[in-house]
Amino acid sequence: MDAVIAPPPAAVEIVALSKRYAEGTPAAVDQIDLRIASGSYCCLLGPSGCGKSTTLRMIAGHESVTSGDILLDNRNITNLPAAARGTAMMFQSFALFPHLSSLDNVAFSLKMKGVGKAERHQRAADLLERVAMGHLAERKPGELSGGQQQRVALARALITEPRVLLLDEPLSALDPFLRIQMRAELRRWQKELGLTFIHVTHSQEEAMALADTMVVMNHGLIEQVGSPHTVYNHPASEFVARFMGGHNVIDLPGGDAIAVRNDHMHITPADNGSGSGRLARITDVEYQGTYVLLGLTLTDAAPGRGTVSVLLGENAFLARPYVQGEQVLLSWRDADARVLGPGVLPPGQRAMAMPA
Repeated sequence: MDAVIAPPPAAVEIVALSKRYAEGTPAAVDQIDLRIASGSYCCLLGPSGCGKSTTLRMIAGHESVTSGDILLDNRNITNLPAAARGTAMMFQSFALFPHLSSLDNVAFSLKMKGVGKAERHQRAADLLERVAMGHLAERKPGELSGGQQQRVALARALITEPRVLLLDEPLSALDPFLRIQMRAELRRWQKELGLTFIHVTHSQEEAMALADTMVVMNHGLIEQVGSPHTVYNHPASEFVARFMGGHNVIDLPGGDAIAVRNDHMHITPADNGSGSGRLARITDVEYQGTYVLLGLTLTDAAPGRGTVSVLLGENAFLARPYVQGEQVLLSWRDADARVLGPGVLPPGQRAMAMPA
């Protein structure tokens, strides 16, 4: 008999968690279940209004729970105050006190707990050194760059010695170059500290770069959970394929829909008298440096269902340039096509769809 492999211990477990702001209105979060492994980097990802930030705030204790439970290290924290949960939050705006130095910002929560000045300043100084901000300990937030402010905010969150660090769009206020730099630093800090990070973002690129586990949400439901590689290469539904980007959703004659990555599409001129595939017309040609992105419309697709794209390497495009208005044939390998499921159903519809 094969041994049963136990799942990794969960730092956070969410059980049938719901949030409804008013009776009779759609749930902002609708009976979701989720296990987040201890010491992992988890990204909650989805469009605006999908419920990701509401979920994070419920874990933090900044939002009340309508129903369901939140467990941290098998301890039910659903109704505990935020300060008693073992979590800490990093906000999008960093929320630093403008009149306090970096040192006093970091030490502030210890001051509120009655820790003596010498001890709290020593602990705050140690953390500022750890995030490479020790030399700027006396500067106020207005004298720091966005990246430096973020490091202070991180040190302030860590001084409470949380088991789980919650990050609400922490990179969105930074310019693109700094965002990439800070992304790498967040990942490094998470590994060095050995903490569980739960990070809310609307950026697919950010989630792909950071996450061990991606949680794709839509309308208060979880559409798919998995590693970035799994979610990107095996989208479970049309919503996930379209939201993640880089995929074409193509209707087949039998009624199924498939997803094919745009770099896995094959394109040939339609006027060469040979070859097979779906007839399409090029609508757009975008040169993007190392590759060229072609926008096309399938001629036999239903209205609104025929837009596709093809990603060609720069050399391949230069060897055979395509122009707007040209007719081409598109094809793909069966192995590169992913049959898409219908997507997750709301709890009420899910129960009705279950076999008796």
